[in-house]
Amino acid sequence: MPDPTAINSPRPYPVIDGHVDVLYAMSHSHPETEFDKISDLPVTIEKMKAANVLTIVSALYCPDDFNGEASSAAFLENLISQAEKYMTGLLHIRSGGDIEACFKNETPGMILLVENSDGLLDIDTGIIERAGIKVAGLTHMGRNRIGDGNNVPFPGGLTESGKKLARELSGQGFTFDLAHLSEPGFRDLVRIHEGPLLSSHTGVRELCDIPRNLTNEQIKVILERKGVIGIAADPKMLSIDGRAGIEDIFRHIDTIAQSFEADGIAIGSDFCGFHTVNSGFEDISKLPDLADLLLRRGYPEQSVRGIMGMNWYNFYRSLF
Repeated sequence: MPDPTAINSPRPYPVIDGHVDVLYAMSHSHPETEFDKISDLPVTIEKMKAANVLTIVSALYCPDDFNGEASSAAFLENLISQAEKYMTGLLHIRSGGDIEACFKNETPGMILLVENSDGLLDIDTGIIERAGIKVAGLTHMGRNRIGDGNNVPFPGGLTESGKKLARELSGQGFTFDLAHLSEPGFRDLVRIHEGPLLSSHTGVRELCDIPRNLTNEQIKVILERKGVIGIAADPKMLSIDGRAGIEDIFRHIDTIAQSFEADGIAIGSDFCGFHTVNSGFEDISKLPDLADLLLRRGYPEQSVRGIMGMNWYNFYRSLF
């Protein structure tokens, strides 16, 4: 396999952002507008280029309001169609060769990730295969036919339908995004799926004690599975008072690195999925500032390169 770190670039680190909600933001503020024509969102082509972001993982966010047999599959199918039509200027990554090409040629690309998989219970699997989707977040914050999200009071685990779907997807080479899954659902899933796992956009519960963030035990499980944890920029996940800056992102990264390792840490900004401002980290163009901060705090260059993009690269290159 070619070494994608050997890129002849004036910018030091190739970057992957493991979770953005740009398609959701476009549908609300720029409906029926091509992505490469947009300039005012936290994620744009020009801001990606400024930060050497070579790949974004674009969430296909399915709100809980659309859960159910009558609507969720159609909603998800429409999202995939919208991504194909309007996420212009990006190579749609469907294989390991595609992501390798993005890095080798410094061409920006996108990977699609399902956020709330209720629609996967009914959708034509051919649509998912053609879109190259290999990552499923089983729930969003609420309850669906698969299980409970991590904003459900007194949550349960996966339903029987959810367990069946998880087994089927696992057998098809999928992996699972644990970012919104309740703790009982998390435990059910790790018993069903033996492969790598990820949490695309999250924080550390030790620093910000909310159900949305990962416990140390969950972090341990993901890292033992050779998975990746993307630290979010959303202040609500970084600080109890909902105010945060770039230093808070560093603290969440550093807490995992000091207790475990840096090899499974990455960025999953969640840009376009929240409306508060992270001071000093307002949009995707600020990612090089985080790399600089990590270097100033003593992180070796290899670790910084991994956190900024190579940990995600290696994960997705293996997945596809």
